[in-house]
Amino acid sequence: MAQKLWEKSVQVNKDIERFTVGRDREMDLYLAKHDVLGSMAHITMLESIGLLTKEELSLLLAELKNIYATAESGEFVIEEGVEDCLLYTSDAADE
Repeated sequence: MAQKLWEKSVQVNKDIERFTVGRDREMDLYLAKHDVLGSMAHITMLESIGLLTKEELSLLLAELKNIYATAESGEFVIEEGVEDCLLYTSDAADE
Protein backbone atom coordinates (compact mmCIF):
# COMPACT_ATOMS: atom_id res chain seq x y z
CA MET A 1 0.00 0.00 0.00
CA ALA A 2 1.29 3.47 -0.84
CA GLN A 3 2.32 5.73 2.00
CA LYS A 4 -0.35 8.21 2.96
CA LEU A 5 0.39 11.92 2.85
CA TRP A 6 -0.08 12.21 6.62
CA GLU A 7 1.69 8.96 7.51
CA LYS A 8 4.75 9.11 9.74
CA SER A 9 7.30 6.46 10.65
CA VAL A 10 4.99 5.05 13.36
CA GLN A 11 2.82 2.08 12.37
CA VAL A 12 -0.89 2.87 12.84
CA ASN A 13 -3.09 0.24 14.44
CA LYS A 14 -5.18 -1.25 11.59
CA ASP A 15 -8.41 -1.22 13.66
CA ILE A 16 -7.96 2.47 14.44
CA GLU A 17 -7.16 3.28 10.82
CA ARG A 18 -10.23 1.37 9.60
CA PHE A 19 -12.41 3.24 12.12
CA THR A 20 -11.04 6.71 11.31
CA VAL A 21 -10.66 6.46 7.53
CA GLY A 22 -12.98 3.60 6.65
CA ARG A 23 -15.43 5.68 4.59
CA ASP A 24 -13.08 8.39 3.33
CA ARG A 25 -13.51 7.54 -0.35
CA GLU A 26 -17.27 7.60 0.05
CA MET A 27 -17.18 11.01 1.75
CA ASP A 28 -14.64 12.34 -0.75
CA LEU A 29 -16.97 11.42 -3.60
CA TYR A 30 -19.76 13.29 -1.82
CA LEU A 31 -17.52 16.36 -1.35
CA ALA A 32 -15.72 16.20 -4.72
CA LYS A 33 -17.57 19.11 -6.35
CA HIS A 34 -16.89 21.33 -3.35
CA ASP A 35 -13.20 20.37 -3.29
CA VAL A 36 -12.93 21.27 -6.97
CA LEU A 37 -14.59 24.65 -6.37
CA GLY A 38 -12.15 25.29 -3.53
CA SER A 39 -9.23 24.39 -5.79
CA MET A 40 -10.54 26.77 -8.44
CA ALA A 41 -10.69 29.59 -5.90
CA HIS A 42 -7.21 28.74 -4.63
CA ILE A 43 -5.55 28.79 -8.06
CA THR A 44 -7.37 32.01 -8.92
CA MET A 45 -5.81 33.56 -5.83
CA LEU A 46 -2.39 32.16 -6.79
CA GLU A 47 -2.70 33.86 -10.18
CA SER A 48 -3.77 37.12 -8.54
CA ILE A 49 -0.53 37.28 -6.54
CA GLY A 50 1.66 36.28 -9.47
CA LEU A 51 2.43 32.65 -8.60
CA LEU A 52 0.59 31.39 -11.69
CA THR A 53 0.43 32.97 -15.12
CA LYS A 54 -2.90 33.73 -16.76
CA GLU A 55 -2.21 30.91 -19.21
CA GLU A 56 -1.51 28.42 -16.41
CA LEU A 57 -4.66 29.53 -14.61
CA SER A 58 -6.71 29.10 -17.77
CA LEU A 59 -5.40 25.56 -18.34
CA LEU A 60 -5.94 24.54 -14.73
CA LEU A 61 -9.44 26.03 -14.58
CA ALA A 62 -10.41 24.23 -17.78
CA GLU A 63 -9.31 20.88 -16.37
CA LEU A 64 -10.96 21.53 -13.01
CA LYS A 65 -14.19 22.41 -14.83
CA ASN A 66 -13.97 19.03 -16.59
CA ILE A 67 -13.46 17.28 -13.26
CA TYR A 68 -16.38 19.23 -11.77
CA ALA A 69 -18.64 18.19 -14.66
CA THR A 70 -17.63 14.56 -14.14
CA ALA A 71 -18.45 14.84 -10.42
CA GLU A 72 -21.74 16.60 -11.20
CA SER A 73 -22.77 13.80 -13.57
CA GLY A 74 -22.02 11.13 -10.97
CA GLU A 75 -19.25 9.60 -13.08
CA PHE A 76 -16.40 10.77 -10.83
CA VAL A 77 -14.52 7.83 -9.33
CA ILE A 78 -11.70 7.83 -6.79
CA GLU A 79 -9.63 4.78 -7.52
CA GLU A 80 -8.49 2.37 -4.83
CA GLY A 81 -5.23 3.49 -3.25
CA VAL A 82 -5.79 7.22 -3.86
CA GLU A 83 -5.72 8.94 -0.50
CA ASP A 84 -8.35 11.61 -1.10
CA CYS A 85 -10.21 13.76 -3.59
CA LEU A 86 -7.77 16.67 -3.46
CA LEU A 87 -4.85 14.45 -4.38
CA TYR A 88 -6.91 12.75 -7.06
CA THR A 89 -7.95 16.02 -8.70
CA SER A 90 -4.37 17.27 -8.44
CA ASP A 91 -3.10 14.16 -10.19
CA ALA A 92 -5.84 14.39 -12.82
CA ALA A 93 -5.07 18.06 -13.50
CA ASP A 94 -1.38 17.21 -13.93
CA GLU A 95 -2.13 14.69 -16.70
